Amino acid sequence: MARFIGGELQAEFMGRLRGIDPDRCLVVPVDVGKSMAMSLVADHYGEVVTAPFEFDLTESGVANLIEAVAQAERSRSAVVVRVGVEAAGHYHRTVVARLRRAGLEVVELNPGAVKQARSQQLLRALKSDARDLGAMAELLTRGAGRPPEERDQALLTQVAWTAHRRRKVKARTALTNQVLAQLDLIFPGLQECFTAGVLSTKAGRVLVRDLVEPSRIKRLGDEGVRRFVARRGVQMSRPKAASITAAARNALSLSEEELVARTAVFSADIVLFDYLDTMIAEADQQLSEVLGATPAAVLTSLPGISVIRASNYGAEIGDPWRFRSAEAAYRFSGLVPASYESAKKARPGQHISKEGSVELREAILDLGKGLAQFDPDFAEYKRRLVSEGKKRSVAAVAVGHRAHRLAFSMLRSGHPYDRDQWARSVATGRSVMAKAPRETHQNDVTCPSPVLTFTEDLIGHKHALLR
Repeated sequence: MARFIGGELQAEFMGRLRGIDPDRCLVVPVDVGKSMAMSLVADHYGEVVTAPFEFDLTESGVANLIEAVAQAERSRSAVVVRVGVEAAGHYHRTVVARLRRAGLEVVELNPGAVKQARSQQLLRALKSDARDLGAMAELLTRGAGRPPEERDQALLTQVAWTAHRRRKVKARTALTNQVLAQLDLIFPGLQECFTAGVLSTKAGRVLVRDLVEPSRIKRLGDEGVRRFVARRGVQMSRPKAASITAAARNALSLSEEELVARTAVFSADIVLFDYLDTMIAEADQQLSEVLGATPAAVLTSLPGISVIRASNYGAEIGDPWRFRSAEAAYRFSGLVPASYESAKKARPGQHISKEGSVELREAILDLGKGLAQFDPDFAEYKRRLVSEGKKRSVAAVAVGHRAHRLAFSMLRSGHPYDRDQWARSVATGRSVMAKAPRETHQNDVTCPSPVLTFTEDLIGHKHALLR
Protein backbone atom coordinates (compact mmCIF):
# COMPACT_ATOMS: atom_id res chain seq x y z
CA MET A 1 0.00 0.00 0.00
CA ALA A 2 1.20 3.52 -0.80
CA ARG A 3 2.54 5.66 2.02
CA PHE A 4 0.64 8.81 2.96
CA ILE A 5 1.55 11.69 5.24
CA GLY A 6 -1.73 11.21 7.11
CA GLY A 7 -1.08 7.53 7.69
CA GLU A 8 -3.40 4.57 7.33
CA LEU A 9 -6.73 6.36 7.43
CA GLN A 10 -5.70 8.76 4.68
CA ALA A 11 -4.25 5.89 2.66
CA GLU A 12 -7.50 3.96 2.90
CA PHE A 13 -9.66 6.96 2.00
CA MET A 14 -7.51 8.12 -0.91
CA GLY A 15 -7.46 4.58 -2.26
CA ARG A 16 -11.24 4.80 -2.65
CA LEU A 17 -10.96 8.06 -4.61
CA ARG A 18 -8.44 7.04 -7.26
CA GLY A 19 -9.85 7.45 -10.74
CA ILE A 20 -12.96 9.35 -9.57
CA ASP A 21 -13.63 12.87 -10.82
CA PRO A 22 -13.11 15.21 -7.82
CA ASP A 23 -16.38 17.03 -8.53
CA ARG A 24 -18.19 13.75 -7.81
CA CYS A 25 -16.57 13.48 -4.39
CA LEU A 26 -18.41 15.58 -1.81
CA VAL A 27 -17.54 16.63 1.73
CA VAL A 28 -20.08 17.86 4.28
CA PRO A 29 -18.53 19.62 7.29
CA VAL A 30 -20.89 20.09 10.25
CA ASP A 31 -20.07 22.59 13.00
CA VAL A 32 -22.20 21.72 16.04
CA GLY A 33 -23.27 24.08 18.80
CA LYS A 34 -25.54 23.60 21.79
CA SER A 35 -28.87 23.88 19.97
CA MET A 36 -27.90 24.91 16.43
CA ALA A 37 -25.44 23.69 13.84
CA MET A 38 -24.09 24.92 10.53
CA SER A 39 -23.08 22.97 7.43
CA LEU A 40 -22.23 23.25 3.76
CA VAL A 41 -21.49 20.86 0.90
CA ALA A 42 -18.35 21.15 -1.23
CA ASP A 43 -16.53 18.99 -3.74
CA HIS A 44 -12.86 17.97 -3.70
CA TYR A 45 -11.95 20.89 -5.93
CA GLY A 46 -13.09 23.16 -3.09
CA GLU A 47 -16.13 24.42 -5.01
CA VAL A 48 -19.14 25.04 -2.78
CA VAL A 49 -22.08 22.95 -3.94
CA THR A 50 -24.48 24.00 -1.17
CA ALA A 51 -23.89 27.33 0.53
CA PRO A 52 -23.49 27.41 4.33
CA PHE A 53 -26.81 27.02 6.15
CA GLU A 54 -27.96 26.64 9.73
CA PHE A 55 -30.25 23.97 11.13
CA ASP A 56 -31.69 23.12 14.53
CA LEU A 57 -30.35 20.17 16.48
CA THR A 58 -33.71 18.47 16.32
CA GLU A 59 -35.12 15.59 14.31
CA SER A 60 -36.61 17.97 11.75
CA GLY A 61 -33.45 20.08 11.63
CA VAL A 62 -31.17 17.11 10.95
CA ALA A 63 -33.71 15.88 8.36
CA ASN A 64 -33.15 19.18 6.53
CA LEU A 65 -29.40 18.51 6.55
CA ILE A 66 -29.91 15.00 5.19
CA GLU A 67 -32.15 16.33 2.42
CA ALA A 68 -29.60 19.03 1.50
CA VAL A 69 -26.89 16.36 1.23
CA ALA A 70 -29.17 14.18 -0.91
CA GLN A 71 -29.89 17.07 -3.30
CA ALA A 72 -26.18 17.85 -3.66
CA GLU A 73 -25.47 14.17 -4.22
CA ARG A 74 -28.05 14.01 -7.03
CA SER A 75 -26.89 17.24 -8.65
CA ARG A 76 -23.31 15.99 -8.92
CA SER A 77 -24.05 12.27 -9.37
CA ALA A 78 -21.69 11.90 -6.45
CA VAL A 79 -19.86 8.65 -5.88
CA VAL A 80 -18.39 9.49 -2.46
CA VAL A 81 -20.09 11.64 0.18
CA ARG A 82 -18.23 12.11 3.47
CA VAL A 83 -19.71 13.96 6.45
CA GLY A 84 -17.34 15.36 9.07
CA VAL A 85 -18.60 16.48 12.48
CA GLU A 86 -16.38 18.37 14.89
CA ALA A 87 -16.21 16.42 18.16
CA ALA A 88 -17.38 19.29 20.37
CA GLY A 89 -17.87 17.94 23.88
CA HIS A 90 -21.05 15.86 23.86
CA TYR A 91 -23.24 17.99 21.59
CA HIS A 92 -22.15 16.17 18.41
CA ARG A 93 -23.03 12.66 19.53
CA THR A 94 -26.75 12.69 18.81
CA VAL A 95 -26.13 14.25 15.38
CA VAL A 96 -23.55 11.60 14.54
CA ALA A 97 -25.90 8.81 15.61
CA ARG A 98 -28.77 10.21 13.52
CA LEU A 99 -26.63 10.68 10.40
CA ARG A 100 -25.27 7.18 10.65
CA ARG A 101 -28.79 5.79 10.95
CA ALA A 102 -29.54 7.62 7.70
CA GLY A 103 -26.78 5.63 6.02
CA LEU A 104 -24.26 8.45 5.63
CA GLU A 105 -20.52 7.98 6.00
CA VAL A 106 -19.59 10.02 9.08
CA VAL A 107 -16.22 10.80 10.64
CA GLU A 108 -15.35 12.84 13.71
CA LEU A 109 -12.84 15.71 13.47
CA ASN A 110 -10.60 16.72 16.33
CA PRO A 111 -11.26 20.36 17.39
CA GLY A 112 -7.50 20.88 17.68
CA ALA A 113 -7.03 19.81 14.07
CA VAL A 114 -9.79 22.20 12.98
CA LYS A 115 -8.11 25.07 14.81
CA GLN A 116 -4.77 24.20 13.24
CA ALA A 117 -6.30 24.03 9.77
CA ARG A 118 -7.85 27.46 10.34
CA SER A 119 -4.47 28.86 11.44
CA GLN A 120 -2.89 27.53 8.23
CA GLN A 121 -5.33 29.81 6.41
CA LEU A 122 -4.01 32.71 8.57
CA LEU A 123 -7.35 32.86 10.35
CA ARG A 124 -6.40 31.44 13.74
CA ALA A 125 -7.62 34.50 15.65
CA LEU A 126 -10.65 35.05 13.40
CA LYS A 127 -12.95 32.25 14.48
CA SER A 128 -16.45 31.97 13.08
CA ASP A 129 -18.70 29.08 12.15
CA ALA A 130 -18.22 29.73 8.43
CA ARG A 131 -14.42 29.77 8.74
CA ASP A 132 -14.56 26.58 10.79
CA LEU A 133 -16.60 24.95 8.02
CA GLY A 134 -13.94 25.89 5.49
CA ALA A 135 -11.19 24.44 7.68
CA MET A 136 -13.21 21.27 8.25
CA ALA A 137 -13.90 20.87 4.53
CA GLU A 138 -10.18 21.11 3.83
CA LEU A 139 -9.47 18.43 6.44
CA LEU A 140 -12.10 16.14 4.94
CA THR A 141 -10.66 16.43 1.44
CA ARG A 142 -7.30 15.37 2.89
CA GLY A 143 -8.88 12.23 4.32
CA ALA A 144 -8.72 13.41 7.94
CA GLY A 145 -11.20 12.25 10.56
CA ARG A 146 -11.94 8.99 12.33
CA PRO A 147 -15.10 6.92 12.18
CA PRO A 148 -17.01 7.05 15.49
CA GLU A 149 -16.12 4.15 17.74
CA GLU A 150 -18.75 1.44 17.91
CA ARG A 151 -19.22 -0.25 21.26
CA ASP A 152 -21.34 -3.17 22.35
CA GLN A 153 -23.84 -2.85 25.20
CA ALA A 154 -21.34 -3.87 27.87
CA LEU A 155 -18.76 -1.29 26.75
CA LEU A 156 -21.42 1.40 26.48
CA THR A 157 -22.52 0.63 30.03
CA GLN A 158 -18.93 0.72 31.23
CA VAL A 159 -18.26 4.05 29.51
CA ALA A 160 -21.43 5.61 30.95
CA TRP A 161 -20.75 4.51 34.53
CA THR A 162 -17.06 5.43 34.50
CA ALA A 163 -17.94 8.92 33.27
CA HIS A 164 -20.69 9.18 35.91
CA ARG A 165 -18.31 8.06 38.65
CA ARG A 166 -15.56 10.43 37.50
CA ARG A 167 -17.93 13.41 37.65
CA LYS A 168 -19.14 12.47 41.13
CA VAL A 169 -15.60 11.95 42.43
CA LYS A 170 -14.61 15.40 41.16
CA ALA A 171 -17.71 16.91 42.77
CA ARG A 172 -16.90 15.16 46.06
CA THR A 173 -13.31 16.41 45.95
CA ALA A 174 -14.48 19.99 45.48
CA LEU A 175 -17.07 19.59 48.24
CA THR A 176 -14.46 18.09 50.57
CA ASN A 177 -12.40 21.27 50.35
CA GLN A 178 -15.47 23.37 51.18
CA VAL A 179 -16.46 21.12 54.09
CA LEU A 180 -12.99 21.19 55.63
CA ALA A 181 -12.82 24.97 55.28
CA GLN A 182 -16.15 25.29 57.11
CA LEU A 183 -14.99 22.82 59.75
CA ASP A 184 -11.94 24.95 60.50
CA LEU A 185 -14.32 27.76 61.46
CA ILE A 186 -16.85 25.67 63.39
CA PHE A 187 -14.45 23.35 65.24
CA PRO A 188 -10.80 24.43 64.85
CA GLY A 189 -8.42 21.60 65.69
CA LEU A 190 -10.75 18.68 64.99
CA GLN A 191 -8.96 17.77 61.76
CA GLU A 192 -5.65 17.42 63.61
CA CYS A 193 -7.18 14.66 65.77
CA PHE A 194 -7.44 12.35 62.73
CA THR A 195 -4.20 11.57 60.92
CA ALA A 196 -6.08 9.72 58.16
CA GLY A 197 -8.47 12.64 57.67
CA VAL A 198 -11.63 13.40 59.58
CA LEU A 199 -13.84 12.50 56.60
CA SER A 200 -11.96 9.26 55.94
CA THR A 201 -12.77 7.57 59.28
CA LYS A 202 -16.06 6.27 60.66
CA ALA A 203 -15.65 8.13 63.93
CA GLY A 204 -14.83 11.38 62.15
CA ARG A 205 -17.91 11.06 59.93
CA VAL A 206 -20.12 10.55 63.00
CA LEU A 207 -18.71 13.68 64.62
CA VAL A 208 -19.07 15.97 61.59
CA ARG A 209 -22.58 14.65 60.96
CA ASP A 210 -24.02 14.63 64.48
CA LEU A 211 -21.62 16.23 66.96
CA VAL A 212 -19.66 19.01 65.33
CA GLU A 213 -20.17 21.73 67.99
CA PRO A 214 -17.22 22.01 70.44
CA SER A 215 -19.56 23.13 73.24
CA ARG A 216 -21.50 19.84 73.11
CA ILE A 217 -18.31 17.78 73.14
CA LYS A 218 -17.04 19.66 76.20
CA ARG A 219 -20.28 18.88 78.03
CA LEU A 220 -20.14 15.18 77.13
CA GLY A 221 -16.51 14.64 78.12
CA ASP A 222 -14.30 11.74 77.07
CA GLU A 223 -16.61 8.88 77.99
CA GLY A 224 -19.69 10.71 76.79
CA VAL A 225 -18.14 11.14 73.34
CA ARG A 226 -17.26 7.43 73.25
CA ARG A 227 -20.82 6.45 74.18
CA PHE A 228 -22.23 8.86 71.60
CA VAL A 229 -20.34 7.30 68.70
CA ALA A 230 -20.87 3.77 70.06
CA ARG A 231 -24.64 4.24 69.86
CA ARG A 232 -24.10 4.86 66.14
CA GLY A 233 -22.16 1.64 65.67
CA VAL A 234 -18.63 3.06 65.84
CA GLN A 235 -15.94 2.26 68.41
CA MET A 236 -13.57 5.00 69.61
CA SER A 237 -10.49 4.54 71.77
CA ARG A 238 -10.07 6.48 75.02
CA PRO A 239 -6.95 8.32 73.79
CA LYS A 240 -8.81 9.41 70.66
CA ALA A 241 -11.78 10.67 72.71
CA ALA A 242 -9.41 12.51 75.03
CA SER A 243 -7.68 14.26 72.11
CA ILE A 244 -11.05 15.35 70.70
CA THR A 245 -12.35 16.76 73.97
CA ALA A 246 -9.00 18.53 74.55
CA ALA A 247 -9.31 20.10 71.08
CA ALA A 248 -12.88 21.19 71.92
CA ARG A 249 -11.74 22.89 75.14
CA ASN A 250 -8.96 24.76 73.33
CA ALA A 251 -10.92 25.66 70.19
CA LEU A 252 -11.52 29.30 69.34
CA SER A 253 -15.14 30.13 68.69
CA LEU A 254 -17.08 32.35 66.31
CA SER A 255 -19.89 34.56 67.52
CA GLU A 256 -23.02 32.61 68.42
CA GLU A 257 -24.97 34.05 65.49
CA GLU A 258 -22.31 33.21 62.90
CA LEU A 259 -21.75 29.78 64.40
CA VAL A 260 -25.45 28.93 64.04
CA ALA A 261 -25.49 30.07 60.40
CA ARG A 262 -22.32 28.23 59.42
CA THR A 263 -23.35 25.04 61.21
CA ALA A 264 -26.59 24.96 59.23
CA VAL A 265 -24.71 25.28 55.94
CA PHE A 266 -22.14 22.73 57.09
CA SER A 267 -24.88 20.20 57.90
CA ALA A 268 -26.38 20.66 54.43
CA ASP A 269 -22.97 20.06 52.85
CA ILE A 270 -22.51 16.87 54.89
CA VAL A 271 -25.87 15.57 53.61
CA LEU A 272 -24.70 16.24 50.05
CA PHE A 273 -21.34 14.61 50.83
CA ASP A 274 -23.08 11.44 52.03
CA TYR A 275 -25.27 11.45 48.92
CA LEU A 276 -22.22 11.67 46.64
CA ASP A 277 -20.67 8.76 48.54
CA THR A 278 -23.82 6.74 47.89
CA MET A 279 -23.77 7.55 44.19
CA ILE A 280 -20.10 6.63 43.89
CA ALA A 281 -20.74 3.34 45.67
CA GLU A 282 -23.59 2.63 43.25
CA ALA A 283 -21.29 3.33 40.30
CA ASP A 284 -18.70 0.99 41.78
CA GLN A 285 -21.32 -1.75 42.02
CA GLN A 286 -22.49 -1.22 38.43
CA LEU A 287 -18.92 -1.30 37.12
CA SER A 288 -18.19 -4.46 39.07
CA GLU A 289 -21.20 -6.17 37.51
CA VAL A 290 -20.43 -5.19 33.91
CA LEU A 291 -16.65 -5.61 34.00
CA GLY A 292 -16.75 -9.34 33.31
CA ALA A 293 -18.46 -8.73 29.95
CA THR A 294 -15.77 -6.28 28.76
CA PRO A 295 -12.17 -6.77 27.56
CA ALA A 296 -10.90 -4.96 30.68
CA ALA A 297 -11.88 -7.85 32.97
CA VAL A 298 -8.49 -9.44 32.36
CA LEU A 299 -6.73 -6.40 33.87
CA THR A 300 -7.84 -7.29 37.40
CA SER A 301 -5.25 -10.08 37.31
CA LEU A 302 -2.60 -7.34 37.56
CA PRO A 303 -1.31 -6.50 41.07
CA GLY A 304 -2.91 -3.32 42.40
CA ILE A 305 -5.47 -3.04 39.60
CA SER A 306 -8.99 -3.00 41.01
CA VAL A 307 -12.34 -2.91 39.27
CA ILE A 308 -12.22 0.88 39.10
CA ARG A 309 -8.74 1.17 37.60
CA ALA A 310 -9.48 -1.59 35.10
CA SER A 311 -12.82 -0.03 34.17
CA ASN A 312 -11.39 3.47 33.69
CA TYR A 313 -8.66 2.20 31.39
CA GLY A 314 -10.91 -0.23 29.52
CA ALA A 315 -13.62 2.37 28.94
CA GLU A 316 -11.18 4.84 27.39
CA ILE A 317 -9.39 2.28 25.21
CA GLY A 318 -12.65 0.64 24.11
CA ASP A 319 -11.91 -1.85 21.36
CA PRO A 320 -8.09 -2.18 21.44
CA TRP A 321 -8.02 -3.14 17.77
CA ARG A 322 -9.15 0.33 16.74
CA PHE A 323 -5.57 1.46 17.43
CA ARG A 324 -2.77 0.24 15.18
CA SER A 325 -0.54 -0.40 18.18
CA ALA A 326 -0.04 0.38 21.86
CA GLU A 327 2.03 3.40 20.85
CA ALA A 328 -0.82 4.76 18.73
CA ALA A 329 -3.12 4.50 21.75
CA TYR A 330 -0.45 6.14 23.89
CA ARG A 331 -0.21 9.08 21.49
CA PHE A 332 -3.98 9.41 21.69
CA SER A 333 -3.61 9.97 25.45
CA GLY A 334 -1.36 13.01 24.96
CA LEU A 335 1.40 11.56 27.15
CA VAL A 336 4.00 11.47 24.38
CA PRO A 337 6.73 14.12 24.70
CA ALA A 338 6.14 17.22 22.63
CA SER A 339 8.86 17.82 20.06
CA TYR A 340 10.07 20.85 18.17
CA GLU A 341 12.74 20.39 15.52
CA SER A 342 13.92 22.69 12.76
CA ALA A 343 17.06 22.65 10.61
CA LYS A 344 18.18 19.46 12.39
CA LYS A 345 18.07 21.22 15.74
CA ALA A 346 15.76 20.03 18.51
CA ARG A 347 14.43 22.33 21.21
CA PRO A 348 15.18 20.71 24.58
CA GLY A 349 12.98 20.65 27.66
CA GLN A 350 9.72 19.75 25.94
CA HIS A 351 6.92 18.45 28.16
CA ILE A 352 4.19 15.95 27.29
CA SER A 353 2.03 17.03 24.39
CA LYS A 354 -1.33 16.91 26.25
CA GLU A 355 -2.99 16.55 22.84
CA GLY A 356 -5.57 13.82 23.13
CA SER A 357 -7.87 12.21 25.65
CA VAL A 358 -7.53 13.61 29.17
CA GLU A 359 -9.49 10.64 30.54
CA LEU A 360 -7.17 8.09 28.93
CA ARG A 361 -4.17 10.07 30.17
CA GLU A 362 -5.46 9.90 33.74
CA ALA A 363 -6.32 6.20 33.41
CA ILE A 364 -2.81 5.32 32.19
CA LEU A 365 -1.11 7.25 34.99
CA ASP A 366 -3.41 5.64 37.56
CA LEU A 367 -2.65 2.22 36.09
CA GLY A 368 1.06 2.86 36.58
CA LYS A 369 0.44 4.12 40.10
CA GLY A 370 -1.34 0.92 41.10
CA LEU A 371 1.33 -1.35 39.62
CA ALA A 372 4.16 0.67 41.18
CA GLN A 373 2.52 0.22 44.59
CA PHE A 374 1.87 -3.52 44.41
CA ASP A 375 4.10 -5.11 41.76
CA PRO A 376 7.79 -5.54 42.75
CA ASP A 377 9.09 -5.12 39.20
CA PHE A 378 7.21 -1.87 38.59
CA ALA A 379 8.12 -0.60 42.07
CA GLU A 380 11.81 -1.27 41.40
CA TYR A 381 11.54 0.36 37.98
CA LYS A 382 10.14 3.54 39.51
CA ARG A 383 12.77 3.54 42.30
CA ARG A 384 15.53 3.18 39.71
CA LEU A 385 14.25 6.12 37.68
CA VAL A 386 14.03 8.35 40.75
CA SER A 387 17.50 7.27 41.93
CA GLU A 388 18.87 8.21 38.51
CA GLY A 389 17.66 11.75 39.08
CA LYS A 390 14.39 11.69 37.19
CA LYS A 391 11.66 13.90 38.57
CA ARG A 392 8.86 11.97 40.23
CA SER A 393 6.41 13.29 37.65
CA VAL A 394 8.65 12.04 34.84
CA ALA A 395 9.03 8.68 36.58
CA ALA A 396 5.24 8.45 36.97
CA VAL A 397 4.76 9.00 33.22
CA ALA A 398 7.42 6.41 32.37
CA VAL A 399 5.84 3.85 34.70
CA GLY A 400 2.43 4.63 33.20
CA HIS A 401 3.85 4.10 29.72
CA ARG A 402 5.21 0.72 30.71
CA ALA A 403 1.94 -0.24 32.42
CA HIS A 404 -0.04 0.82 29.36
CA ARG A 405 1.99 -1.38 27.03
CA LEU A 406 1.42 -4.36 29.30
CA ALA A 407 -2.30 -3.66 29.79
CA PHE A 408 -2.86 -2.99 26.09
CA SER A 409 -1.32 -6.33 25.10
CA MET A 410 -3.50 -8.06 27.71
CA LEU A 411 -6.63 -6.44 26.28
CA ARG A 412 -5.75 -7.72 22.82
CA SER A 413 -4.72 -11.22 23.86
CA GLY A 414 -7.31 -11.72 26.60
CA HIS A 415 -4.64 -13.53 28.64
CA PRO A 416 -4.33 -12.83 32.38
CA TYR A 417 -1.12 -11.50 33.86
CA ASP A 418 1.71 -14.03 33.93
CA ARG A 419 4.52 -12.80 36.19
CA ASP A 420 7.06 -15.25 34.73
CA GLN A 421 6.22 -14.29 31.16
CA TRP A 422 6.47 -10.63 32.08
CA ALA A 423 9.89 -11.24 33.64
CA ARG A 424 11.06 -12.94 30.43
CA SER A 425 9.73 -10.01 28.36
CA VAL A 426 11.61 -7.52 30.55
CA ALA A 427 14.79 -9.59 30.33
CA THR A 428 14.63 -9.58 26.52
CA GLY A 429 13.85 -5.86 26.41
CA ARG A 430 10.34 -6.31 25.00
CA SER A 431 8.39 -5.46 28.18
CA VAL A 432 5.12 -6.66 26.69
CA MET A 433 3.15 -9.87 26.98
CA ALA A 434 2.67 -12.20 24.03
CA LYS A 435 0.58 -10.63 21.28
CA ALA A 436 -2.63 -12.11 19.94
CA PRO A 437 -3.11 -12.53 16.18
CA ARG A 438 -4.55 -9.55 14.32
CA GLU A 439 -8.33 -9.55 14.15
CA THR A 440 -10.76 -7.53 12.06
CA HIS A 441 -13.61 -5.82 13.88
CA GLN A 442 -16.66 -3.92 12.74
CA ASN A 443 -15.32 -0.69 14.19
CA ASP A 444 -11.72 -1.20 13.10
CA VAL A 445 -10.32 2.11 11.87
CA THR A 446 -6.93 0.88 10.70
CA CYS A 447 -5.82 -0.88 7.55
CA PRO A 448 -4.80 -4.56 7.74
CA SER A 449 -1.28 -3.86 6.48
CA PRO A 450 0.93 -1.56 8.60
CA VAL A 451 1.56 1.88 7.16
CA LEU A 452 3.61 4.30 9.21
CA THR A 453 2.70 7.95 9.12
CA PHE A 454 5.16 10.46 7.76
CA THR A 455 5.71 11.86 11.24
CA GLU A 456 6.41 8.43 12.71
CA ASP A 457 8.96 7.73 9.99
CA LEU A 458 10.81 10.92 10.88
CA ILE A 459 10.68 10.54 14.63
CA GLY A 460 10.89 6.78 14.99
CA HIS A 461 11.70 5.96 18.57
CA LYS A 462 13.85 9.00 19.21
CA HIS A 463 11.29 10.67 21.45
CA ALA A 464 9.85 7.53 23.05
CA LEU A 465 9.54 7.64 26.81
CA LEU A 466 11.83 5.59 29.01
CA ARG A 467 11.18 1.90 28.68
